[in-house]
Amino acid sequence: MEDYDESPIVIDGYSSVQAIRRSQKRTDARPPVAQRALPSRQDEGKSGKQAGAKIDHTVIPQKHEVVCYECEYVFMVSGSIKDTMCPKCHRSLRMEDLAIDGKWTESIRTIGTVNIKAETILEGAEIRARDIILAGNAENGIIRAGRKLELHKGAKFNIAKTRMMDLVIRKGADFAIPATISLRNLEVEGTLKARVFADGVVVIKRGAILDGELHTPHLVVEDGGGLKAQVVSGIRKDKAPERTPERGLVSNNK
Repeated sequence: MEDYDESPIVIDGYSSVQAIRRSQKRTDARPPVAQRALPSRQDEGKSGKQAGAKIDHTVIPQKHEVVCYECEYVFMVSGSIKDTMCPKCHRSLRMEDLAIDGKWTESIRTIGTVNIKAETILEGAEIRARDIILAGNAENGIIRAGRKLELHKGAKFNIAKTRMMDLVIRKGADFAIPATISLRNLEVEGTLKARVFADGVVVIKRGAILDGELHTPHLVVEDGGGLKAQVVSGIRKDKAPERTPERGLVSNNK
């Protein structure tokens, strides 16, 4: 085993001072390191909200069903409904929501909504619209709802001159329709007596009553809803009789 000299190494004061100076020169000669200021918590919150806003506020445009009032072709549009062109017949379609009152003789065509108020009397006018709200007298007029017809208390109409895909009977309204009606969806909030063929969904709301005969593949009766009709599951439209224009006048029973 080799022997090691355990005597301490002695450095004089002058050598120590020189060593320190050389060390400081080497440190000062190094290029400065770029430093980036760390964001504060408040800044982090702002940047986080801005980054998240791009994701949180991404919205898929809503799609709407539109029926051409010229050729009755059904198509979909995204976003808000505006003036457009029918992709089938290439006719320009006007978008306008209207409310009419008093005696009305002018025909209307729109892919918007027409509100026929309680004091309105149609005199030979033809109303073609995406949705029609009827509370007035349309016995001497023509009603063509491309999508939905909404019947309110006091409404009068001729079922032989009326078309719709969806029918809504509002609360307080009481109707007896003497002819068979074929449609897509039916929603009853008031009272309806009729023979109905609906290939979509039939909904009877709380407090509503449906009487007569019903053919549909989908029936929903809410708690408190009344169903007095003979119900046939499914649709056999070939068995449905034709409408009878001579018995077509319909008015609110109450």
